[in-house]
Amino acid sequence: MPRLHSLRNFPFAERIGYFEEAIIPMKSWRIYYGAFFLIALTGCSTSQENTLDGPTSGRISIAADNTLFPIVDAEVDIFEHTYHQAQIDVKYLPEVQAFNQLLMDSVHLVVATRLLNEKEKAYFAKIKITPRVMQIATDAMALMIHPQNPDTALNCQEILKVLSGEVTSWNQLSPNNRTGKITLVFDNANSSTVSYALNLIEKKQLPPNAYALKTNTAVVDYVANHPGAIGIIGYSWISDYDDPLTKKLRRDARLLSISPCDSDSPVVEYFKPYADNLIGKLYPFPRNVYVISREAYSGLGSGLSAFLGGEIGQRIIKKAGIPPYYKVEYNIELSSKPIKVE
Repeated sequence: MPRLHSLRNFPFAERIGYFEEAIIPMKSWRIYYGAFFLIALTGCSTSQENTLDGPTSGRISIAADNTLFPIVDAEVDIFEHTYHQAQIDVKYLPEVQAFNQLLMDSVHLVVATRLLNEKEKAYFAKIKITPRVMQIATDAMALMIHPQNPDTALNCQEILKVLSGEVTSWNQLSPNNRTGKITLVFDNANSSTVSYALNLIEKKQLPPNAYALKTNTAVVDYVANHPGAIGIIGYSWISDYDDPLTKKLRRDARLLSISPCDSDSPVVEYFKPYADNLIGKLYPFPRNVYVISREAYSGLGSGLSAFLGGEIGQRIIKKAGIPPYYKVEYNIELSSKPIKVE
């Protein structure tokens, strides 16, 4: 059985917030792709002649939030197959460690579900680097329950009470639910899902019944064997229906449906974090996915960023089952020919 690590005494010096900043207005991917790639080719303060990598060649390290592994892994795989002289070494890390790598200049960019916080912005301002920030997709915080749990839908306020520790047993949510005590299970104490949950409840620590494993798959495995558990993972781990791992995880555990937090409708509706529900802002726990680059020249990080925001990169995200940020256009050509009757 996976070992659980309590989050009760895990110190958070400050609540990790999500900043409402306008990065780039919604527009066709073609416009942004061209503009971003032009910037990448132009460079900023360092000449490409002083580097060993260019937009489509060389070798660099990047960091990615490990809750985003499925989409980042697919993107990097296609990028390297497209540009044979490029090699991207990806460090899949919990959110806190991923941003630390970016600050220490150990990686060229990070793929994450939050923007830079004020301290991080101040640090980059001090060293006179202006990070490039681009949203590429919308993921979600997904909640998984045991397949035999009779409560398949909860409202937003009930979820917040569970996360804050006000509700600790299933019969507090439904008197007839005999499942027992609720156990909250996250993938890592430094995970982006932990910081997202803390942001939702506006607290610095989770309740005593919150625990951390090591991976998102371990979370689902734990839920599959413990009827009272709620597993909290990144939705992109289970969004691609063609992926064998997704099929297994969906068999082992069930997605919880949740009502919007601010609905005034007398009829309560519940939604799962499907792409259409994220686009329609019906599912209450979306997470934006950003690329944040500190690269100050036209290097491989700039090329990868342009790829993620371009047509192929956005199609990969759409195929993965989450909404891409930029509009993906499909051109259908119709032709008519006379039917030959014999």
